[in-house]
Amino acid sequence: MSNIINFKDASSRAGDSYLDISKLKQNTKLRTSLIAPAVEDTSYEVAAEHTSEPIKSMDDIMAVSDYLIRNHRYRDNMLFIVGINFGLRVSDLVKLRFSHLINDNLTFKDRFAILEQKTKNTRKVQKNRYVTINMAVIEAVTLYLENTPGVKLSDYMFRSQSNRSNGNSPLSRMSVDRILKGIADDLSLNMKVSTHTLRKTFAYHQMTMSGNDPRKLLLLQKILGHSSMSQTLDYIGITRDEIDEAYRNLNLGSRDHNYLIDGVIGEFEAS
Repeated sequence: MSNIINFKDASSRAGDSYLDISKLKQNTKLRTSLIAPAVEDTSYEVAAEHTSEPIKSMDDIMAVSDYLIRNHRYRDNMLFIVGINFGLRVSDLVKLRFSHLINDNLTFKDRFAILEQKTKNTRKVQKNRYVTINMAVIEAVTLYLENTPGVKLSDYMFRSQSNRSNGNSPLSRMSVDRILKGIADDLSLNMKVSTHTLRKTFAYHQMTMSGNDPRKLLLLQKILGHSSMSQTLDYIGITRDEIDEAYRNLNLGSRDHNYLIDGVIGEFEAS
């Protein structure tokens, strides 16, 4: 196996002696006497960015859930919590019914099988994915049921509100995307959000929880159906973070800041 980069998330450095150079740079403002405003068009060509990001801060995750509960948006809170804990593509997520998670005797299942839509359409050998139900999901589902009368086991979990009273149709992908973007705007999350954000958040925190264990990376590669570990790292945003850190921490020629002075040796270690 090729070397795995041991990436340390910035949020894990609390109490460490690392200098946050990104914050230092943000606080560095030139005097107006040093440079005049632009007098010509300075735009240049770059490729369009289509990517989305995981929610990396646990505080932001809790802020989203608290905001939705505070505003009595129990369905959207359930969508968010289930999405970031199951790591399913949105096309599979919106097709979940309560019967996927809850037995006929009204107890929660330990796990359930699902034939993912993309797998079904692209693989000759059909194979189920097994999803285990954790306490965060149980809590979010229970909160929704406690505040939503008339729910049946056969109902889709994330029903469109336009037919909530007499229909049983799931949210569309576009509706989920609109909901997530609206939440990000309301909370000023300052990040690129799409339906992939839920799945990427699941994968990012799986890696963080494992201490970036290479075995977890292999497991996530399998769960996400990626062709390589580097694709998985890039998908969950760790590759981009590593590139940023590589540039940010080098500082060759600076008398006050470089990787020796700032103590970042060994931050990226090959294992």
